[in-house]
Amino acid sequence: MLTLHLPCARGTELCVDKELQALGAAEVRRGAGVVRCTGGWDLVARANVFSRCASKVLVELAVFQGIDSEAELVDALAGVPFEDRLDEKGTFAIEAHLVDCAWNNAHYAAQRTKDAVLDRLRAQGKGRPSVDRARPSLRFVLHWHLTTVTLSLDSTGEPLHQRGYRRGVEGTAPMKETLAASILAIGNTDVTRPFLDPCCGTGTLAIEQALRALKRAPGRDRRFGFERWSKRAPELDGALARARTEARDTELAELPAPIRLSDWHRDAVADATTCIDNAGLGEHLACERLDAREAVKSAGEHPLVVSNLPFGERLGGDDKKRLQLEGFYRTLGERLRTLHDARVLLFSAHPRARELLALDAVARTKRDWALRSGALPARLYRWDLP
Repeated sequence: MLTLHLPCARGTELCVDKELQALGAAEVRRGAGVVRCTGGWDLVARANVFSRCASKVLVELAVFQGIDSEAELVDALAGVPFEDRLDEKGTFAIEAHLVDCAWNNAHYAAQRTKDAVLDRLRAQGKGRPSVDRARPSLRFVLHWHLTTVTLSLDSTGEPLHQRGYRRGVEGTAPMKETLAASILAIGNTDVTRPFLDPCCGTGTLAIEQALRALKRAPGRDRRFGFERWSKRAPELDGALARARTEARDTELAELPAPIRLSDWHRDAVADATTCIDNAGLGEHLACERLDAREAVKSAGEHPLVVSNLPFGERLGGDDKKRLQLEGFYRTLGERLRTLHDARVLLFSAHPRARELLALDAVARTKRDWALRSGALPARLYRWDLP
């Protein structure tokens, strides 16, 4: 039985927990920014193919307790059988994460762990593999928190948020796909209700809602890090083939409800259209150029209105732009208050978002969750309107 660690954005751990439960994981435990569980190689393949909210699937190799110094860690690593995973034909890299421990330089930690790997292989009479930081055969992940060190193997490779549909819009700074999927899960966005994102940016929320609605597994067609392991467990290939077959067999051909997206900025409309085409969703989605407040007027019956609102993080001391943004929030709130039997799910790092939107007084129910927009603290707000 393997122990798996699935890192995720802070505040989205419950989403990953539920995904793992649905995939048949055992002993699921939530931490801060990570969910741990146990399972076999079949779960490793299925979690990589089907998870929408986790960023990686790490396979635990060793845990060391009571590590207070570099020397103690090096001694502990000397006992790890790296030769069971790696030979001179392969390449490897080390990724280090340090939290309140004896080291404070992640680059040095990675370098020292790399030396420990090579020392162990040399002591076992094995050849020297090469280091490849960009695309290694194996990537080891070292996490040192206080006096506990966990060494894992990255089974995923490129992070799971990299779905592949952002080609051509890499210069923008959109919401991560995994965060968008988590927002939809947290807000319980029913795929059978009409969906509208009136401030769509690159279209991430609408695209992720479409993938959910079509039951399209985000990792259905991608390559994973474990496919480059020369010494991988033989059952992994079969598990991946079964997971991909299951993903294709369960996918739907049509959306159960319409999904609309729009933005006032021409560049955003162009970027969203590129992402829609890259995602293979051109027959299901089309981005319009429309003011958000006008878009809300035609939200449909019993709609879901979901958006990542602008919050002016780059406005600085520009009072005119600040007042314009606050006016946008106020008038958007006015339009939203005219909707009936709607669920409104809005993500923003604007400190006065709730006050400016003024939906609390008219909502049947209201909730909010603390998340982050990159490095900024943000909140996800949900209102059910009567």
